[in-house]
Amino acid sequence: MNAVGRFRTGAPGAIPRSLMIWGISLIVLMAPFLFFAYGIGWPTTPDRCVAQGCYCEYFSLSDVLSGATGVRQPVNNWSNLYAIGTSLFVAWRIARDRREPGPSNVIRSADPIADLYVFVVLFLGLGSMWLHGSIARDVSWIDGLSMYTFMAYLIFYTLNRGLAGRGAGDGARRRIFWIGYPLTAAAFAAVSAAGVDSVILIGITVIVYFLLEFGFAGFLADRRARCYWIAGVAAIAAATIFWTLSHSGGPLCDPFSWFQPHGLLWHILAGVTAVMMYLYWRREGAADGGLSS
Repeated sequence: MNAVGRFRTGAPGAIPRSLMIWGISLIVLMAPFLFFAYGIGWPTTPDRCVAQGCYCEYFSLSDVLSGATGVRQPVNNWSNLYAIGTSLFVAWRIARDRREPGPSNVIRSADPIADLYVFVVLFLGLGSMWLHGSIARDVSWIDGLSMYTFMAYLIFYTLNRGLAGRGAGDGARRRIFWIGYPLTAAAFAAVSAAGVDSVILIGITVIVYFLLEFGFAGFLADRRARCYWIAGVAAIAAATIFWTLSHSGGPLCDPFSWFQPHGLLWHILAGVTAVMMYLYWRREGAADGGLSS
């Protein structure tokens, strides 16, 4: 049996698919970033955030205008490496769940939708590096794409869960997900890049998600699942507060400090939310079928 056959059948010694996705995604996301940052330099097109100071941390405008190599905001940039750890945890947990008995749900299954979340969690952090590393309009849109990739996943995973509860077939649910999800993420990213305030767009996705969670899919009954969900919401609420207070000119803003709340709190707490949502989803059915971990 060849390596592909061993991988597909889950034979002993095969690399779990979720971990393989994690490794490939890490290379795909980091290699081009490093190529720009320490190879050819960045585009010479200042991002529109320059007028407001770009999330507090100091950067050299002359470097932005010249497209110099390096990263413009070291703390806001490198803090995003947290996502390597959060996505690795999700990949490891998915691989372990696939080897152990437990409740039947999409995020614990062999469905590629579960593997996609490994990429989504990784991209949520590493996509932000394209803004803070470059402060260049021609590549900073990747930051927005990473946010909408995550938010659209929340929406379409929850929609998928709700459709399953209403008896929709696997094939129909997969078509809805794999067509609707990328189109929605791309559409929001394009509208954001065109100049629409990201706060408005994120607000729309949050409202849609809450309507689906409580009005369509149904809040999970399992107590531990609800604790994970509440922790995730609390983390993003705290992150939003720090994001607001640490804007350029805000009370927590010191451009020359090593402590940059935007990077060290907003970024990392957003990653905590992504992990909590995963832990919430994987307990679907636990109240009926049992799940010890």
